[in-house]
Amino acid sequence: MSKKALSLATLVIGATLSMTGLANAAPNGDPAAYADFTPSFVNFNDPAAVDAAKNGKFIIISATGTTTTIACRGNAADVPIYDCMQEDAFGWIPLKKIDTPIGVAWSAL
Repeated sequence: MSKKALSLATLVIGATLSMTGLANAAPNGDPAAYADFTPSFVNFNDPAAVDAAKNGKFIIISATGTTTTIACRGNAADVPIYDCMQEDAFGWIPLKKIDTPIGVAWSAL
């Protein structure tokens, strides 16, 4: 009887998680939609920028650095991030991707 109850509880919990979207580990379930990737960026003048690529992060070159939201498309798991924008006092600024010797940088300049 306890095995049946445990199996039923596991099934119910699994079904609930899959319906709420919590079972999806990707940071952005829809790679075509913008999502907040600010924690994935390091400011260009931060000493950690040298090791950004090794740590799975990107470099941001902008006046506001990582103090404002950086939104990108993609999910960084099976779809690389692309089409990034950064919020500023006037709205959203498109960011340009730059390949550098120390890793990928996104620039608002």
